[in-house]
Amino acid sequence: MFRREKLVPVVAILLCIFLLSSSAFATTVTLTDESADEAASLNNLAVTLAKENRYEEAIDLVKRAIALKPDQYMAHYNLGCLLQARQKFDLAIVAFKETLRLKPEFAAAYHHLGVSYNETKRYEDAIKSLTRALHLTPDSADSDYELGVAYSRLGRDEEAVNAFKEAIRLTPDSMEAYNDLGVTYCNLRQFKEAIESLEHAAQLAPDSADVYHNLGSVYADDGRPQEAIIAFTQALRLKPDYPAALNNLGLTYSSLGDYDKAIESLQRAILLNPGMAEAQYNLGYAFSKKGRYKQAVKSYEQALLLKPDFAAAHNNLAVIYIQRGDRALALQQYTLLKAIDYEMARKLFAMIFKDKILNVGARAETP
Repeated sequence: MFRREKLVPVVAILLCIFLLSSSAFATTVTLTDESADEAASLNNLAVTLAKENRYEEAIDLVKRAIALKPDQYMAHYNLGCLLQARQKFDLAIVAFKETLRLKPEFAAAYHHLGVSYNETKRYEDAIKSLTRALHLTPDSADSDYELGVAYSRLGRDEEAVNAFKEAIRLTPDSMEAYNDLGVTYCNLRQFKEAIESLEHAAQLAPDSADVYHNLGSVYADDGRPQEAIIAFTQALRLKPDYPAALNNLGLTYSSLGDYDKAIESLQRAILLNPGMAEAQYNLGYAFSKKGRYKQAVKSYEQALLLKPDFAAAHNNLAVIYIQRGDRALALQQYTLLKAIDYEMARKLFAMIFKDKILNVGARAETP
């Protein structure tokens, strides 16, 4: 059994529209209200700084504007956008919620609230916010895309497919939507559709290593290892230090019985990411197929140091011990495996005591 690195959803760059309108700070006050004028100036200066990527300075200015006029929804919205740009998603959620308390029908705030929920893995809340955004602005490709992300993370793949398709209908040149649609089709094991989507994503973004990595993974799952190797190789041309692509290239070579090339790729993956338990496991498998059992044992043991509940590594390590006639060490692995995967452990136990189990209950012949 191989361990393939997961496909990579490509997260679209967070874009937030900063609002410059001074009137938002003057809707409930007279034109001579100096605090409203100052708040508007602070907000507008913050937007200018944000466009120069000077986010921390901009955040301070918006907070000052809010202190002067706390009931102005645009300042809270801009604060949410700035916090989101700084990946302070929990704080952004608070700001967008306050925006919506002040202006309940603000579609952009619902959208970005949904984005922040996605980023904090609150996918059910994201779906509610994004659905509301789409109710207010039905033709928002960005909201459809983020809705697809939320559905996909929850395993609601059919709904994710529909959302990504709608995003593509509205924005036909969205590499992110085509990529994530391909990933979702792969989850559904609809490989033809997955390959079509990912090939289109590759046409839109020929310099995306992630897209070629995903395409290689789908080719491999669809039983097309030679095409998988071409795609993984292209991903590595674009991004030579890509451990997941090296791991998946290595296990594809293993599936073809080319264990020398598999070992080379897997060792490169581990050199780049020593903490990748899957690559250590796959390397152990390749070593074992070459009859290099001492190295296989070391690789499996390393995989288990990194991931103690790695059931397949416990099983394969025990199999090597059985082949070496070391039943005691095999039983140690069985004991550990039993608490992780009882069914796999049961089969391993039968293998350990195969010679004894064959004689249990044997009936003597009638003389």
